[in-house]
Amino acid sequence: MPRDTGQLLKNNLIFLSKSIILKMKQLLLIMGFLPLMGKAQFHPAAGVAGTSAIKKDSSIIVNWAVSCKVVRGPQDISNPGAGYANVGDSSKATGAADVSSVVSLGDGGSATLTFQTPIKNLAGFDFCVFENSFDPGFLELAFVEVSSDGINFTRFPATSNLQFTVQIGPFDTSSDPSKLNNLAGKYIGGYGVPFDLQELNGVAGLNINAITHVKIIDAVGCIQNQYATYDKNNNKINDPWATPYGSSGFDLDAVGVINQIPVSVMEQTALTNLVSIINTGGSDELIVNNFSGDNLHVKIYNASGQEITDEIIEKGFNTLSLHPFCAGIYFVKISSGSSFFTKKIVKIN
Repeated sequence: MPRDTGQLLKNNLIFLSKSIILKMKQLLLIMGFLPLMGKAQFHPAAGVAGTSAIKKDSSIIVNWAVSCKVVRGPQDISNPGAGYANVGDSSKATGAADVSSVVSLGDGGSATLTFQTPIKNLAGFDFCVFENSFDPGFLELAFVEVSSDGINFTRFPATSNLQFTVQIGPFDTSSDPSKLNNLAGKYIGGYGVPFDLQELNGVAGLNINAITHVKIIDAVGCIQNQYATYDKNNNKINDPWATPYGSSGFDLDAVGVINQIPVSVMEQTALTNLVSIINTGGSDELIVNNFSGDNLHVKIYNASGQEITDEIIEKGFNTLSLHPFCAGIYFVKISSGSSFFTKKIVKIN
């Protein structure tokens, strides 16, 4: 066979082999998506309509974690000799979120945080967790658990509808927040993932009105069976892996409190009894009856925690217009000094 003809045949075989491998990869990717097609979608990325992301300077955050205990995980769970994550220390997870100061947990590592005042289950989201992702599609994820005694912890039921056939690489930005639920880290740095304690109502031994501890546990993103972690539907969690560096795993920035047991429960109870909020049928009018005898501060926030309006109402009958607002869920915060309460309202049209 002439040399040129043989070389041409060899080149054709190489091209054919590469084409077959590419097709196989595409087929595997499709097979990984098929079981997840039609699954419910969740809140999208920060800045996108319908997101639940809480901005780090949102006024609905009333407090932050005051202490943190970290148990480091390895930089690479498949290679224990590589050592443990080592970026930051426990103090980096206390106080307000700032994106730049974090503690890295490593593969399967954890952080347990406590608060000056216990977190309380009220209307809407009750607390939020911040990571330091640099891109909306680069998402290092973590499970979230809570406890009212510091001993027994209950995990929020997490869902990942991301494909788990092809491993998401260490610098891959292809993750989709709208396919993730109840997993910390689904939002870019500076935006917290919120959690609603009402989802855990009825769990034996858990007082959702007095949460003293929040535990963040890195979800190992490896899809190999021996290292994988799973969501509530037994789907593997697929996130950037391996990341064999000191900053391995979930990078915890902060945990913000949205609802807490007030300094004076008696004051809050008294204020609640002296003010009524009426939003009949989700109309354009919000009626606030103030029987306290004092002027009160009224703030309204959207579902992402952004302040929409800030007003002072006088004693007696007050009407606030909701006409400029889009349809959706809002939170009305009534306050007088250090006493306040919040009520969720729904605007239908």
